[in-house]
Amino acid sequence: MINEKICDWLMENADAPIRYRVARELIKAETKSHNIESELFEHKEVQKWLANLKPHDPPQHHSMGHGSFDFCLENALPKCVQLGLHGGMPQMRDAVGFYVNRNDLNVFNTAQLFFMADIKNETALENMLDRLDMLNNFAKQKNYDIYISEEERAKLTGVPKNWKKSNFINPELFKEGYCYPLIYDIIGMYRLYDLNNPETNEKINGVIDYISTDEFHSKIDDGYGIFISGKYASGNPQYHGMGWDPKYPGWFDVADYMENINAPKLLFYAQNISKYTIALKTKWFGDLLNYLDKYKTENNTYIFPKEWLKESQGYAVQGHHLSFGENKRKKNWLEIESTFYTQLLTQNI
Repeated sequence: MINEKICDWLMENADAPIRYRVARELIKAETKSHNIESELFEHKEVQKWLANLKPHDPPQHHSMGHGSFDFCLENALPKCVQLGLHGGMPQMRDAVGFYVNRNDLNVFNTAQLFFMADIKNETALENMLDRLDMLNNFAKQKNYDIYISEEERAKLTGVPKNWKKSNFINPELFKEGYCYPLIYDIIGMYRLYDLNNPETNEKINGVIDYISTDEFHSKIDDGYGIFISGKYASGNPQYHGMGWDPKYPGWFDVADYMENINAPKLLFYAQNISKYTIALKTKWFGDLLNYLDKYKTENNTYIFPKEWLKESQGYAVQGHHLSFGENKRKKNWLEIESTFYTQLLTQNI
């Protein structure tokens, strides 16, 4: 639900990134957003993150797509989206050309990131639809018992010492491919709603429904567990720690998670999962809104703890890049960013 008065307040007080996003995403004022674009690209943070997004020649690192550095795609692209940039802008298409030319769209999470940024590409679309079919086929089984038995685990050889007590994912489930939903699926998959295809929408909803349950959060380990690959049948397997599970942070206790674990990670997740109607109906989402109301002012704006909207080198999906680019010298920068975040969270209610 869009609060028009709050949007007017944001348009009067915010810097270019938030004003651009309010105009384009919240009040749908195309002329206003177009008029802000030149100011947007002059913004210091926008220039910095566009530079991070576009690899140098030669590239800064052997793995430009994945890693915790600011210049890695999985951090730079979500941050650019956070600042209002999107695939309709030539500057964005130019910055990601490196990944298109390397055909990285078939690499894990790259297509999802492109979709998050609304960067149109046929290869990415094909990848996303294939991925959705795989996720949907797995989700339809409602299978939450994904680990090998204690007896099977006892027979494993060469397990690293720090993983001996971990849960090991049944390799038989990977015969059709990497079938588990991930946080990267959540941040990109909602764009497939734009296809206006009822069958596709049903598949998306099925995946979100699968993860939006007590059973998923009770039975599935954080990060899923340990993936077994290699010569499993011959007794010479290889082991890999999984990650990037799509569990709702603080599913059973939002307040405890926000106060004691990792509030920025939850906030990053929330602004992405809130794009799915099923998620908006969960107790978790209602609990989150109730918790955030602790920080509501008498003017219906919000002022969060400043550490929630932090900026530090690290993975975007862990909440390291939640700031919207407001000038930190402004006395009301935190109120502006907190209030805009809340509008994003509630826009689809």
